[in-house]
Amino acid sequence: IKPFWLKHFGTRCQAYIGSGMGATRPTTSAFLAVHPLPQAPSPQRQIAGSVGQAVAHAPVAHSVAAATAEAESPNSLAVGPSLALLLKIGLATRSALPRPRHRRVARAHARLPVEAVAKLQEEVAALERQAAMLRASASVLEEEQLEAERLRQVELFNSFDTDRTGGVCAKKLQIGWQKVSSVGLDEAMASRLLQVCDQNGSGALEFDEFDLKRLEATLEAIVAEREAEELVAREEELARQAQVERERQVKEYYESLPGNPDATWSTRIVSSLAYFLPVLDAAKLGLPLGILFPMLLPGLDTLLIVDKMIPWGSFVLFLALQGIGNRKDLPSLMRFNFHQAVWLDIAVGLTKLATELIGQSDAPMASDVWVVVCILGFLLTLAGIAYSAGSTLLLGSAPRSIPWISAQTEESMGMRRPDFDVAGSTSSKGDAPEQQA
Repeated sequence: IKPFWLKHFGTRCQAYIGSGMGATRPTTSAFLAVHPLPQAPSPQRQIAGSVGQAVAHAPVAHSVAAATAEAESPNSLAVGPSLALLLKIGLATRSALPRPRHRRVARAHARLPVEAVAKLQEEVAALERQAAMLRASASVLEEEQLEAERLRQVELFNSFDTDRTGGVCAKKLQIGWQKVSSVGLDEAMASRLLQVCDQNGSGALEFDEFDLKRLEATLEAIVAEREAEELVAREEELARQAQVERERQVKEYYESLPGNPDATWSTRIVSSLAYFLPVLDAAKLGLPLGILFPMLLPGLDTLLIVDKMIPWGSFVLFLALQGIGNRKDLPSLMRFNFHQAVWLDIAVGLTKLATELIGQSDAPMASDVWVVVCILGFLLTLAGIAYSAGSTLLLGSAPRSIPWISAQTEESMGMRRPDFDVAGSTSSKGDAPEQQA
């Protein structure tokens, strides 16, 4: 910021120093006579009526005038007063200049007329009065709404409390609910709803406890809870029924065979004769036991002689039993025993193969192991044959309790043990493909 006086006085000082007049030591009055200072313009004309800036510049003009008068004193030297004049004018100008922020504020106040300020104040006051009126109107409206809601609650409560006792019991709640909702309440639901919403435990809903929205929300929760309980009960009932059905199928599966149910004595006798095949093949396994018990040797020798008399006799009998067992027109008991005799003969063959491999071994205990395997194989085969023949002849039922052998026999007949599928329902693996699908 360069004030008017400092700007022009600096220009004159530069001209004074450059003209060489400092060597002749002229007085400041002579220099000013040659280069007179221009007259300061009127503050009113410079600021266009701004009173604040005129007052702000007034100390500058006064300081310059005072510094000039002191420089023209006859007791002052030529050069010294000039320098003193320059320093004093600079200090006076610096001290007299206002801060830019204060000057902007002064200008802003100077531009804002008093009438405009008064008008703004009136507008602010009017807005405040309107806001107060709106707040009062809102308060009145809120009170009216609360009163209307209270009256509606009273009317709704009276529609339930028909005898004006001041309380709504379960019976009143059940009757009144039909008036406000299309969904009816049974006695259990009304009692449950009353029990949940009765806060003081008086056995009836009083006016402070009566809230239709809360009653509706509570009723929805109770209905959802009841539906969940019914769903759980339904699932438990389905699981129980599935278990009963599975037990029935398992019982039926083990008590009967699919196909012809003939179990006469002729069928039983023919079915029992099928086990001659595994006895014939197991005779060789019984030789170590016959050496220990010589009384068994005649029977074992007879079986071995019969096996040697008919070349490929065991193999032919094996194929015959397999073929007869696949005929579905024959009695189921006969078919089952034929298939089971075949699987017993297969087990005997596997045991004989194991004994052959052990007999060819050079291990120290090979002979002892061979004897043990032969005796165990022979005894197990005899036990299976005795169980199968006895169950068939005496009871007329299929011998289905031999581990692994009976299971393989059932599969050979196309039977499947009933079991639960992935969805949890019972299904019989032996059903037809259409039924399985």
